[in-house]
Amino acid sequence: MKGVLILCFHVMVLSFQAKAWQAVRNPFEFSKPPEKFHQVADCMHVTSEEGEFFFKRTAPIVATPQHGRLVDVMSMAPVMEVCGIYFVTDPDKLVEVTVKRMDINCDTGGLMSFVDGWELNGMYFPTEYDHPKSMDQRINEFCNDPKMWPFSPVRKAFRSSQNAALVQYRIPISGSFTVSVRYLHNPDPCNIMAEGVAPYYTLRNRGAFRNCSLTAVFPAVMSVVGVDVGGRKDGVNYDCDRPDAVDRLEIGGSSGLDSANMDKSSTICGKSMEPGPEQGIFCGTSTARLISSGRHANQALVSVRLAEENDITLATVLCDMRRKKK
Repeated sequence: MKGVLILCFHVMVLSFQAKAWQAVRNPFEFSKPPEKFHQVADCMHVTSEEGEFFFKRTAPIVATPQHGRLVDVMSMAPVMEVCGIYFVTDPDKLVEVTVKRMDINCDTGGLMSFVDGWELNGMYFPTEYDHPKSMDQRINEFCNDPKMWPFSPVRKAFRSSQNAALVQYRIPISGSFTVSVRYLHNPDPCNIMAEGVAPYYTLRNRGAFRNCSLTAVFPAVMSVVGVDVGGRKDGVNYDCDRPDAVDRLEIGGSSGLDSANMDKSSTICGKSMEPGPEQGIFCGTSTARLISSGRHANQALVSVRLAEENDITLATVLCDMRRKKK
């Protein structure tokens, strides 16, 4: 009996050691888990996932009795449509895009670009007034120059300033690309693209001379949960659209991404930690903009939810959301 107990003990010890050694890997055997692979099929692809994104366009193939399969380049019209992959993640993260492979010929009109933010119909998020970089710094365009083969001066990695970024591409005849995307922590978020519905979003300037914005690309009902803007301590004012109120929070909407000239629902300053009234923004884009002079440490907590049909009684801004004909 004693021998059986000793044998069982040794078996248990060996089993424990085997499990423990399974967790210890040879550093030379370490390998990163494979990235999730995404085949891009739609011209406008919106995603919050990480991983590798692949797109390929092939030239039409025709068959002839004499020559078999041939590429029918002469009879086809180039596809000059510009498409894009729109990335959006959590408010406190950045988007990092790495170009792993690219076959986009400059000579055929092919072009690829990284946009620090989003672009839609010539309008940008964040606007040029709310972004720390100029437009020239935010947009990077590149393609393959056959004369420089096999060397390519293309910058391989790009990083956004906020939780939204865009990869645009134009491949008229044939070509392909693969980009790897991951999301990194942002210790100081300023401009936020609302990915979904959260209890509230925080906008703060941290005492700096800058504008911060919260944008939702859908009709929304917004309300200010708490506000401390402009250094005033005598309550909150919803009518601060005057020359002396430089520091303010603007709530409003626009038909496109350009919120600099949006229709305003309210302009808020002062201090309050009591929830304010709900404001229905029936526009293609709903925005809260915190405008700061740098003289005050401003912050605002804003709640956002998707506007429903019965919220029309809360409407404070109504935009013409019909797509204009070009």
